[in-house]
Amino acid sequence: MGSLTISNVTKTFGSTEVLKGINIDIADGEFLILVGPSGCGKSTLMNTIAGLEDVSSGQLLLADEDITHRSPKDRDIAMVFQSYALYPTMNVARNISFGLEMRGVPKADRDRKVEEVSTLLQINHLLDRKPSQLSGGQRQRVAMGRALARSPRVYLFDEPLSNLDAKLRVEMRTEIKKLRKRLGTTIVYVTHDQIEAMTLADRIAVMKDGLVQQLGTPNEIYDDPANQFVAGFMGSPPMNFVPCEVNEDGSLAIQNRGALVSLRVPQSDRLKEEGVQKVILGLRPEMITEPKPERSGEWIVNMTMDFDVTEPMGADTIAIGEWNHVEVLARLSPEAGLNAGENTSVQIDVSKVCLFDPTSGERVR
Repeated sequence: MGSLTISNVTKTFGSTEVLKGINIDIADGEFLILVGPSGCGKSTLMNTIAGLEDVSSGQLLLADEDITHRSPKDRDIAMVFQSYALYPTMNVARNISFGLEMRGVPKADRDRKVEEVSTLLQINHLLDRKPSQLSGGQRQRVAMGRALARSPRVYLFDEPLSNLDAKLRVEMRTEIKKLRKRLGTTIVYVTHDQIEAMTLADRIAVMKDGLVQQLGTPNEIYDDPANQFVAGFMGSPPMNFVPCEVNEDGSLAIQNRGALVSLRVPQSDRLKEEGVQKVILGLRPEMITEPKPERSGEWIVNMTMDFDVTEPMGADTIAIGEWNHVEVLARLSPEAGLNAGENTSVQIDVSKVCLFDPTSGERVR
């Protein structure tokens, strides 16, 4: 089957260590997304899985078979590159079917597969065209079709939607997820787009500087980030980070323009017991809203804020204020956003706040 084990994999180019001991177990049929900023090592890891780069140390197992040193053609893995890598002299249909032809698949089966994937990718009207006659997005879909035409144990996608327009990206995200559910094939997918990661993945591996910072479901990554980097990378708009002094009773000191507010949070008792003096308060914009009478409880705080800027987004409005001399974003309804300004009433849900160590960036649990 298609389970994949990445065991303590490292990759060094000269004196530069790009992968620093990656350990990930991917279940058969799982959709895993590698996400992170440019230079974090996600594409290098993808290339080692495909066999395009040799690992410096460690082991790769596909369905418990050691493929660490197998050539790419012997790994039963299909890869879709960010660059199209199409044969310029072949039309779309031949580009899609060429790999099947090389494997001796009968022509009738090849033609059926071409029709199936071209319809799925909305390129069935382009089958007679050459790559030079296609747009960038169309070429990428042909490259995807070439991989989908096979039935490998694992699909690798290296930012396959990066050249598509916004509408088609949304459509293709849905189609890729439908395809995975229909075929049950293992997928490893690289992207820097957190929306793709959150909407497509069964699990997400957030990478930075050659290390996996956190591995978990989209909800785990979003609601329970392991450190400040993960919390800031996942989420749009990003999480607010406010440096705070800790009061003697464990509450957080918030300078809200002219007013000083003591904000009690679920971790306050522990902060008091351990004598913590400074933390970084992490609060997502959707935790700061207009007052909602139906919401109440120990961790619902009502206060006023001064907002300098509002950004209407259609379904909601982002309002920008300031705490402790750093920007704080709130997510308001469109109606509330119209009137946001000085002394605006807001409601803050502190039940899911994250606290981080100011020095290490790690969570204060």
